[in-house]
Amino acid sequence: MPESELTFSGNRLRALGPATPAIQDGCRSAPQRPKLVLVTSWDDGHPLDLRIAELLSKHGLAGTFYVPARSARPLLHSRDIRRLSETFEIGAHGMESCELTKVTSRTAYSEIFESKKWTEDITGKPCSTFCFPKGRFARRHLRIARQAGYAGVRTVELMSLGWPARVAGLDVIPTTVQAFARSPWGYFRNFAKRLNFANACRYVQYARSADWAAAAVLASAAKSGGVFHLWGHSWEIEEAGQWSALEEILAGMAAYRKDASCMTNAELCDYGK
Repeated sequence: MPESELTFSGNRLRALGPATPAIQDGCRSAPQRPKLVLVTSWDDGHPLDLRIAELLSKHGLAGTFYVPARSARPLLHSRDIRRLSETFEIGAHGMESCELTKVTSRTAYSEIFESKKWTEDITGKPCSTFCFPKGRFARRHLRIARQAGYAGVRTVELMSLGWPARVAGLDVIPTTVQAFARSPWGYFRNFAKRLNFANACRYVQYARSADWAAAAVLASAAKSGGVFHLWGHSWEIEEAGQWSALEEILAGMAAYRKDASCMTNAELCDYGK
């Protein structure tokens, strides 16, 4: 997409909805939490992330873009990363975006530490969150991320409406729906890995293959409260021809903005402190 066509809005809606009482976590006291929070995050730093950014700006939604330093796929140019950082959050996604569970601890240490510095050098801003490639990690990787100075790490916990959980001194950020038509087996494998029966029940109750199970879960979150976190890969949306489906869901999220708070992943972590 030509650079001249890019139009990002810097005025994201931050209207807070009805708040719940402050949450206590040991000695930590969290600020009042909005009833409904709308979150999006996008992995792999593909040039089509610019198209995602335009759609988010169009609908007044927030976004966090996780960009690796190197990848087998095309990557955003550093000037585009800087431009995105003017409106959205840029998070770290590793130097090579490799699965940390398949490399040595030394390599994992380098991936987590060096990608933070790389991201900060490009944007000129603090990098507060790290996204585990493919959502795969071990507890030792949480310790490394904390040592590196991250406030939170994003995982791939499907069908969650929960706030980040505090683990090993970090806010571990779950997700709700992937912007992609996953198979039921993919969902239930995710639930089984985490022994999360609530998420499994939510999928069984609300799953709709036509919209990635998003619309019904979003309506449920708006009614009962929680964090609705849409995530995905722009290159995957392109390959599957799912841009219209994505815009439909973003428009659905935007319809709840008056009663919700739109947050980046880093802003989400602020409510756990």
